[in-house]
Amino acid sequence: MKSVKVWIRAVAGTTALAVTLGGTSGCGGSGTPSSSPKATATSASAPADAGASAEAGAGAAPVKSATATATPVLPDGRSAVYLTGLDVAGKTTTFDLIEFLTGAAAKAEWKKEHPDQPDGPDNDYMIVNNNKKLRTLPVDPATKCVVLATLGGTDTKTITFAALPAFLKKRNEGFTITPPQISMLPFWLTVKNGKVTHFEEQFLP
Repeated sequence: MKSVKVWIRAVAGTTALAVTLGGTSGCGGSGTPSSSPKATATSASAPADAGASAEAGAGAAPVKSATATATPVLPDGRSAVYLTGLDVAGKTTTFDLIEFLTGAAAKAEWKKEHPDQPDGPDNDYMIVNNNKKLRTLPVDPATKCVVLATLGGTDTKTITFAALPAFLKKRNEGFTITPPQISMLPFWLTVKNGKVTHFEEQFLP
């Protein structure tokens, strides 16, 4: 198999602001009665009362803090991976996420990496693995694993997650598997609500 190197405003309400400003104006005025019509009008429109200011402040919208949303390890759906670890007791799997491209997508990626070979990859598929980061996800207890019955064949059989490590160990006999991979073939993981619910081994010609 040829491997190619492969994401507050709480604006205080304008009414509350107007009351607060009005209160401040009233507090700055003189305590001595005035015969000036202008002074009388100002005093009547905004009584200088500390309680009024406090009440205006209580009516302001509360400040809300932004809550960060954690990025999922894998989105719900199917993703192609190389398996690197299976923890049956802990019900987790560790893997290296890859891109499994076919058809036009494979040909386009191939031409970018091999401009002198415009015909595209052999067998019409290409594996891209530009990031060696390992990820781990919990495995649903009811998860089933669809594997190839024979290496090089397309017939499949279904086994349990608990049986998958022994199956891969036997499958790998006589072959050199480059760590941290534990399988020579890619797998597709189906994820739902942050848990792996299905494994499927990918046939390669």
